[in-house]
Amino acid sequence: MYFNKKMIVVKPLLFSLLLFLNVIFLRADSGGIYENPYQLLTAEGIVFHDIDGSGVFNHEVDIPLEGVAVSNGREVVYSGSDGSYLLPLRDPSAIFVIKPANWTVPTCELNLPRFYYFYNTGKLSGDSFEGLQPTGSLPSSLDFPLYPSEEPDAFEVLVFGDTQPRDDREIHYIAHDVVTELIGSDAAFGVTLGDVVFDDLDLYDHINRTIATIGIPWRNVLGNHDIDFSADDDTNARGAFYRTFGPSYYSFSYGTAHFIVLDNIRWITEGSERYYRTGLGEDQMTFLRNELTRTGNDTPVFILAHIPWYGPGGGFYWQYEEERDELYELLAEYPNSVSLVSHHHKHYHLFLDREHGFPGEEAHHMISVGSVCGAWWTGVPDEYGIPHAMMSDGTPTSYTKLHIDGGDWKLGWKAARRPSDFQMHIHAPDRVTLDQLVQTTVTANIFNALPDATVRMRIRGVGDWKSMQRVRRNDPVRVAALEWEETLSEISWRPLSGQRNYGHIWEVPLPSGLQPGVYVIDVQASDMWWNYSGSRIVRVE
Repeated sequence: MYFNKKMIVVKPLLFSLLLFLNVIFLRADSGGIYENPYQLLTAEGIVFHDIDGSGVFNHEVDIPLEGVAVSNGREVVYSGSDGSYLLPLRDPSAIFVIKPANWTVPTCELNLPRFYYFYNTGKLSGDSFEGLQPTGSLPSSLDFPLYPSEEPDAFEVLVFGDTQPRDDREIHYIAHDVVTELIGSDAAFGVTLGDVVFDDLDLYDHINRTIATIGIPWRNVLGNHDIDFSADDDTNARGAFYRTFGPSYYSFSYGTAHFIVLDNIRWITEGSERYYRTGLGEDQMTFLRNELTRTGNDTPVFILAHIPWYGPGGGFYWQYEEERDELYELLAEYPNSVSLVSHHHKHYHLFLDREHGFPGEEAHHMISVGSVCGAWWTGVPDEYGIPHAMMSDGTPTSYTKLHIDGGDWKLGWKAARRPSDFQMHIHAPDRVTLDQLVQTTVTANIFNALPDATVRMRIRGVGDWKSMQRVRRNDPVRVAALEWEETLSEISWRPLSGQRNYGHIWEVPLPSGLQPGVYVIDVQASDMWWNYSGSRIVRVE
């Protein structure tokens, strides 16, 4: 049952009648947080402007808010003129307010947004980590406070991929490599796109306290390493995540943009076999459809998920291929949507089109933002004891910044502890003889360049710019680092492994006719978002 904005004032009696008539059509698959669709209750409450700041609705002071969206993870309704809403409630499930633009929700002392109420009569947990305790009787009114907050049309969002620490030491790496330089950031908020930790869910507190020092609200997406592998089903596997962060999928608006957080992990248990696959489930798909319909085509929509919709060799471990096709058909109807994902520990832009099974007339832009932990903190430590952890595509440890200005947006990339203009690796020999010039290639790995970027190279002061061609090959800088580390023995760090060629590499031969000497190689690139430049010195003998 979906209520659009024209149905903004829905009286509880009318809603109850519609709910009664519609109950038999509310179905849920076995993979989401709604595993028992037949134990249906109703949740009701008030959305209000919390004037006295108490977090509790005071009818003498606080002001009910009309037209604010509230959801149970499937249906989406709007609060009426008295601030009230009414929704079907499953056991277990989360009821949450969908933050509108120019309003904010409460945050806890760790800057985690608190915008939901979780209802579960039984404990949600595996055997290894503390999960979500039963919430007891349902309160008579589930009320949601909101606070006015002026949100500009132009703002930034910090986007982390895979922080994924194994232990406290790796959280210290994150702190020194990335977090310290972001303290005091003026970004509107931040988000980690899953794999917040690496299987040890007891690390949630430490990583949350570390990221909280940045000083902005922080949201977290569920990753495949954020579940309790000892749990016997998909719901209980999320218990620790629910306890720490709340619902694993929801949505909110900020400024001119709308954000939809998705949970695309399906934890499968078949006898002694336990594994994950990509999937959304019927309830979440219904929620996504409702949110896209409600938002419309005029608003930029950013979908925040963990696993890419498409990976090497085709669909990325989808539990059901028909569900992937349904998602593609839905996204094709909303060309103003973009997906930000992680999981691969590589940074790349992929435009899903008919070659990938995407049916839209316009391609869907999906971005794998790389990872804060790089290649899982492998590689030689530097003078500060932090492994370089260069990712398999040659991308250094890094994070991204989503720049939004009205209806326009672009994604910036920042290497950890490097100047902001460090945007590429340029590879060429340190020295080359005259007879080797035409066989010697200059390679540029431009980490954030779009696939259609224009890239060129010159020898400064000698000749004209030469176009560089995009190629699929391993980053020679990463190859050299791996080969060197493999010659070492008795290392005390985790070694690098693997190489990937992910399409942000360009190359061109050195020009002939150079005389012996020392030269500067310049590389410039430009795409619809950014201009990039870099230099390297080569000696001709």
